[in-house]
Amino acid sequence: MYTRLRQHGMTLIELIMFIIIVSIGVLGILTVLNLTVRHSADPIMQKQAQALAEGLLEEVQLALFAYCDGADAQVYYAKTDADCTGGVPDSFGPETIPAAESRPYDTVKDYTSALNTPTPIAAVDVSGGIAGPGGYTATVELRQTALGGAPAADSLQIIVRVQGPGSDTAIAEGFRLRTKPK
Repeated sequence: MYTRLRQHGMTLIELIMFIIIVSIGVLGILTVLNLTVRHSADPIMQKQAQALAEGLLEEVQLALFAYCDGADAQVYYAKTDADCTGGVPDSFGPETIPAAESRPYDTVKDYTSALNTPTPIAAVDVSGGIAGPGGYTATVELRQTALGGAPAADSLQIIVRVQGPGSDTAIAEGFRLRTKPK
């Protein structure tokens, strides 16, 4: 009386099917991980662009907004454009004077070439003189906007846009009132 013992295990076909199914699952998981890792740097670039926009906005807001240029002796005393030395008021765009004499960006108007015109800043790269990421470009736009009780001629809306490499545009907005003599 011979009874055949039932053997437990897998056949070769079952083993091959198991390997194929597990390989497809692992491939799917690795594809999702690869996609996630590849795009994980995008928020960092957006945050850097936003930080640069806010920093540039703060720099523009801290600049003088007076009737005269920052190098003018009457900058803190002029009550109209005519009160500036030689009757020359502050003009739009950075000065082209030697760096030893004055900063080219000493007044708010130096950051743009005209009202309501977005103007590129720092040639094309806002990270040029500082240690930091490269490839970010910035534009600054000034708009005369009445703010509270101040007339439009004495208040500016400042709009800074920074574009990073492969990221969306970061925007920072603020206001600046004209510096009035005491």
